[in-house]
Amino acid sequence: MPARNKKRKFRDVVKLVIFLTNIFAIALLFSSFLAWNVSTLKTNLFSYIGLGFGFILLLNIAYLVFWLLFSKWKYAAICLIALLICYKPVTTFFPIKINQPKAPEKSIQILTYNVQGFPKERDKNSKERPILDYISETDADIVCLQEYLVSKTGQSIFSQQDVNRKLSMYPYRSVTGLESSGKYHILGLACFSKYPIEDTHEVVFESSYNGAAVYTINIEGKRYTVANVHLESNSIMAEDKKLYSDFLQNTDSVKLETVTTNIRNRLGSAYRMRAKQVNQVKDYIKTQGTQGTIICGDFNDTPISYAYNQMKKGLQDAYVSTSFGPGITYNEYLFLFRIDYIMHSDNFKAYQTKVDKIDHSDHYPLRTWLELDVTE
Repeated sequence: MPARNKKRKFRDVVKLVIFLTNIFAIALLFSSFLAWNVSTLKTNLFSYIGLGFGFILLLNIAYLVFWLLFSKWKYAAICLIALLICYKPVTTFFPIKINQPKAPEKSIQILTYNVQGFPKERDKNSKERPILDYISETDADIVCLQEYLVSKTGQSIFSQQDVNRKLSMYPYRSVTGLESSGKYHILGLACFSKYPIEDTHEVVFESSYNGAAVYTINIEGKRYTVANVHLESNSIMAEDKKLYSDFLQNTDSVKLETVTTNIRNRLGSAYRMRAKQVNQVKDYIKTQGTQGTIICGDFNDTPISYAYNQMKKGLQDAYVSTSFGPGITYNEYLFLFRIDYIMHSDNFKAYQTKVDKIDHSDHYPLRTWLELDVTE
């Protein structure tokens, strides 16, 4: 009897420990609401939830499966209820739209792509132009590019004239050079459109390499606001990415503390700057009296973040509305996140939003079809 009692007590202790860690995992899941709503200008504490949300979600699902396997229905019910309460952040991170209808004939296609300065196309003498070929083949109606790099002289890398010749199907173009542009090159944002770009306004950030361009585009007689955004980069260098990659592949040689300290130091200031930049973009867009709004670009933040949630207010996320899966758009050194977005006002309807898995940049392009003025 004493041995049997000890065994039972041991099982009870193990079950209690597992349940307590389960509660901790649920608390992390609930923290996603704080990551959305607590300003990073006040604290960055909840911002890191977004980075680890995929793991947090998997952990909670694993606990649910564990309790089901052992027929612990009460504990399984707690896990399921927690997931249902967090339905909105869960389905924002991992949309579950299946069998979406095709876009109506009159829809327009929007493409956003961080081209990383055209890494495979910088050789002016090379005939290979994979990114420009891709853009041409998509035949998108409006194309917004970030980290757009061209030569002013046409001597070292290809020039704007070279791009124009390759993308000749776009009669309307707007190129915004950010502060980081130099004497011989332009680095910034670009928009190529089949519809007239009537105006371009640069929203200037306190950052040399980031910014936003807001276009007024006339589509069949109606004026729409289209914002091309590149929010503050995380300043994670190649050596930081390698450290993270090494940790995932060999935890014995790289300590978790080293990785977390490194990432926290890099990300902290970027979180605060993005919060300010989102306010700048949204405040300017509010002054525009157009028929509708599209915001697209590289936010450098996950769907479970303050910057994302603030930018999305009053808008729809085209990927969340129409797609299935995490939709990873950043793809380098195992930093696998969705940080590129297309958002739109409620009088548009999105269809068939997709991430194209092409390895010409450290980002994948994102595109969607929008039906305009569906509420009229």
